[in-house]
Amino acid sequence: MGRQDDQSLPDTILISRSAGETRSALILAGDAIEIFHRRDGDVQPGAVYLGKVGKRVPGVNAIFVDIGEAEPGVLSLKPPFPAEGSSKSVTVIVPPRVDKGCVLRSDSNVVWSKFDKAPKLLQPAIDPVQDWWARYGDSINTILCEPRAEAIRVSKKLSAGAPVDAAPASQDLFSYFGIDEVVELGLNPLVPLPCGGSVIIESTSAVTAIDVNSGSSSPSAANREAVTVISRELRRRNIAGHIVIDMIPGGGHKALPRTLAQAMANDPVPTRIAGLTPMGLIELTRQRTGLSLEEIFLDCNGELTTKSVGLQALRRAVRAAISSQVANVEVTAAPDVVALLHGSLRPALAEAQDCIKGVIKLSIRSDFRRSRIEVHAG
Repeated sequence: MGRQDDQSLPDTILISRSAGETRSALILAGDAIEIFHRRDGDVQPGAVYLGKVGKRVPGVNAIFVDIGEAEPGVLSLKPPFPAEGSSKSVTVIVPPRVDKGCVLRSDSNVVWSKFDKAPKLLQPAIDPVQDWWARYGDSINTILCEPRAEAIRVSKKLSAGAPVDAAPASQDLFSYFGIDEVVELGLNPLVPLPCGGSVIIESTSAVTAIDVNSGSSSPSAANREAVTVISRELRRRNIAGHIVIDMIPGGGHKALPRTLAQAMANDPVPTRIAGLTPMGLIELTRQRTGLSLEEIFLDCNGELTTKSVGLQALRRAVRAAISSQVANVEVTAAPDVVALLHGSLRPALAEAQDCIKGVIKLSIRSDFRRSRIEVHAG
């Protein structure tokens, strides 16, 4: 990590609490550099659980540990292994991904009672705002929250004098500051370059492949701009794991790994740039610390998940009620979205109704695509 100057340090934190989730954004000179979506009930990195020890993972020094999710987590450790069925405290390193359980590590710092029954959450993950404040407190001059109750909650978590303020009730924080648009762009594989070229980011379960196209510009100009864009997008989208970049041959190609390392110097996530492969690709690894924006929002077909649409529907319903100053709202959506709102998202629905002190009526339209929502206030 290089030394950070004041111009490279973030100055603002935005926090938006809405029904079923808390969204946070770290801002540097008006641009979002990190974005977190924490959904109620989801496993978060850093959370400590009392897990139930399962079988040994075949062929490796690891065991399965049940922390209450659909798939057991994997804990790497040396023999002797704890007895199957016993309890063990573990910390989540990587939350569950598609068809994969958590990656865990042993945790001996959290005290638990013999009366605690596994699986059980012993200690929630640290709030992103606490981590950002500890890391960048000297440069942060604004922590803006919505609603007012969230500002009160955040103030209690931070040190006295933290610049916490509540956004106006009429202001949609993430929309006003353009974060919603940033998230939408962050789900698009194509990132335009100022020179007319583009960067294409495509992730699979094994690797993220990044391709640089020059368009009508020179290779050197496209490569220079691509390095800046790639370093920004890796952090903003929280892309991790094995990454390969196909830059444009020529135009200082051999110096690009060093240039990329300099561009990523302020990224707090450990990153190792291996250099150029024999085929001329830049190869790097970025430590996995959570889910990427794509993993949070999209399913395996690249469509918004039912949960993403359901939470978006509740945000829009609350916003419509506030802006129209009415207590009752009707949300019309696809059958699977309405079913989820009546099912696992029922607590979020109740939170939204409590927020507007009214009723959110859910109506089904079988001809709606999953992503389509209609909201009517009054």
